[in-house]
Amino acid sequence: MELQFSEVTKSFGDLNVIKQFDSTIGTGEIVALVGPSGCGKSTLLHMVAGLEQPSTGNLRADGQSVAKPSPKRTLVFQEHALYPWMTLIDNVALALEFQDTPRKAALPEARKWLARVKLDGFEDYYPHQVSGGMRQRCALARAFIARPQVLLLDEPFGALDALTRMTLQSVLKDLIEEERPTVVLVTHDVDEALYLADRVLVFSKRPAVILKEITLGHIPKTHDLTAFADIRRDVLNLLGIDTDTTHAVDAEGEIS
Repeated sequence: MELQFSEVTKSFGDLNVIKQFDSTIGTGEIVALVGPSGCGKSTLLHMVAGLEQPSTGNLRADGQSVAKPSPKRTLVFQEHALYPWMTLIDNVALALEFQDTPRKAALPEARKWLARVKLDGFEDYYPHQVSGGMRQRCALARAFIARPQVLLLDEPFGALDALTRMTLQSVLKDLIEEERPTVVLVTHDVDEALYLADRVLVFSKRPAVILKEITLGHIPKTHDLTAFADIRRDVLNLLGIDTDTTHAVDAEGEIS
């Protein structure tokens, strides 16, 4: 599904969040949005999800105005948002049940997706009984099971430790390559953006405008991003981070 932004702005009363956003995100493309906290990245994501409307301008998905939420566009939050009173398998199956799939058919499919994110054997556990990384694996399974055309990721691994975050980035990367949704990722982790995205949009402080657009292409990547060192330095400099001041950025490239 192609996303088209035409002169999109967003204000909340007197607070101007997005000054102007013009961009097209192609079908199957992975685009990362990076920028200072509060600059409107998540607001853009919420507009694509249909949870917010532009103040001015147009937002279209495959040529149709985005006016409300749709199962074709799935949003994954930093917090897993699993229902605590439901088992992991029930949480995942619910995504299909919301689309009127009978429970008898939804449960076997949910079991398959839990296995795909390495949670087989934990189907009957409740969210409070598993780790944060396992809960986020479950959230990914729930997001992918309905095979959305657009996957919206709002700091999906921001609450996890560095090692778990890198592991889950690899899991997500594999799922995206297999399912090929259009992906919009909001992240403060520059390395995460470089590892996952085909294109990175660097935003200014609020009200947000695009400072730079960096095309990475469908290049096979590992967590060793040495080849992207110059791009990483450029992005951090655009964000006002002195790359010679090591305390400004942690070991994973996250903006502090």
